[in-house]
Amino acid sequence: MLFGTILVVHDWPESQELNAQLAQLLLEKEKKSDSQGMHRSNAGGWQSSGNLITWNEPSVKELKTRIETLVFNLTDQIIRDEGKQRQFRLIIDAWGNINRDGDYNVVHTHPNCMWSGVYYVTEGNPDPSRPQNGLLELIDPRESANYIQVKNTILDARQFVENVPGRMILWPSWLKHMVHPYKGSEERISIAYNVTVVEETL
Repeated sequence: MLFGTILVVHDWPESQELNAQLAQLLLEKEKKSDSQGMHRSNAGGWQSSGNLITWNEPSVKELKTRIETLVFNLTDQIIRDEGKQRQFRLIIDAWGNINRDGDYNVVHTHPNCMWSGVYYVTEGNPDPSRPQNGLLELIDPRESANYIQVKNTILDARQFVENVPGRMILWPSWLKHMVHPYKGSEERISIAYNVTVVEETL
């Protein structure tokens, strides 16, 4: 394929305990917060500050390891072989998201980094009668992609990703995306992250 867009969807096994710890941590942070949280692309909901990855809790350290594993593996696959060893380090920014009934995220990108992604902590209790309820939608960057006349092909211009606890997603930071309104009870909790990849001089 020419000018393909990378999308990684990885379901981490045995994530129940980690997710429970992350959910408790973020709900406690929200409760102790003096404000409505940060405002980026969110319409409603609560977002933590962007320094989540520096928190000292073991659950955050495990999350950081998972992000690093995914990004290093992907970087190894996309670099061109120049016949020499290449070494990279990562600068990670992350923040927690808590969405409740009616909350969503507008169409946006994540500037000033190479990769962006999200890790799903809880799915909440979405109303099953509503299509695309609380789902992440990735938007085709090709302006004329909607010219395709045959439905349900790998060239479709809209891609939805299910909110599955333990699922980690990674995509190029320039890719436009949004989160559809969440309708349901309980909290829908996720952690978004940006990654800058820096090549070291050997």
